[in-house]
Amino acid sequence: MGTAGSAQPAPSSAIELYVKMRAAVNLLPVPAYVTFTMQDASTRKNTVLQERLRIVVRASDGHAWVRMLKNATGDVVHIPPQVVTTPIYPGVFIERPGDFPLADFGLRPRRSGRPELFEASGTPEPEPSAGTAGPQSIGSVRTYNLSYEISDLGDTTIGDVPVHHLGLTPRRDPGHNVLREVWVDQSTFIPKRYVAERFVENGPIAFRYLITVDTALIDGRLVNVAAAGHFDVHRALIINYSGEGRWSISDVTFPADPPPWLFDPDRYSDHRGDPTPDL
Repeated sequence: MGTAGSAQPAPSSAIELYVKMRAAVNLLPVPAYVTFTMQDASTRKNTVLQERLRIVVRASDGHAWVRMLKNATGDVVHIPPQVVTTPIYPGVFIERPGDFPLADFGLRPRRSGRPELFEASGTPEPEPSAGTAGPQSIGSVRTYNLSYEISDLGDTTIGDVPVHHLGLTPRRDPGHNVLREVWVDQSTFIPKRYVAERFVENGPIAFRYLITVDTALIDGRLVNVAAAGHFDVHRALIINYSGEGRWSISDVTFPADPPPWLFDPDRYSDHRGDPTPDL
């Protein structure tokens, strides 16, 4: 993998570019923990949501320590932090917000037994032959068994960064293969932006929509830092509304070894008055 600003040979096809991107992502370290501030700016039923949260997440199981700084109406709140072990955070309209910074859209092997943030519930992990295998050589021709049809949508820039723009159409399992577009840094092959299909299942409310996600390299880790997308929810004549999902994260750190009780609701009550360093 090259470094920012270094010249790289142009891939001979959109498929090879996608493979190079996936390899570059897999070379980056995956943090065991991530701490960040999340700001919601979504709209739901014509109401602007303004939750602001400070969150530390254990990536292995998604358990999170959550402090609400502002509620949905933007009011500063002074309620004790909570340990959250479910996809639905109390008082928060975003589903699984703690999973957002490190979501990798299936570019890496799944690190836990549950579907990733953007996947459909119950989506099985594909066998390696369904899209994670490397190239096979037949004479002088290389073939790839990928889960997407890859198309070249041309070159452009994001900010001042030249990027390759790829289109992705799933060949199978669209609930697992959620990428639809990606913009790849021409120097590093690291993705700068994705369009993914997000599957939301919140009790009786289930819907899917396209969401655009921007990334950043923070301390050598690939982090999702902003997301935006329009959704429509229709369930017979009872539930009918539209909205904009829009949120961002900031103040990202990667704690080395936070205390285990920070992610255990039964043990946390015994340590509620203990300091939580660097959070």
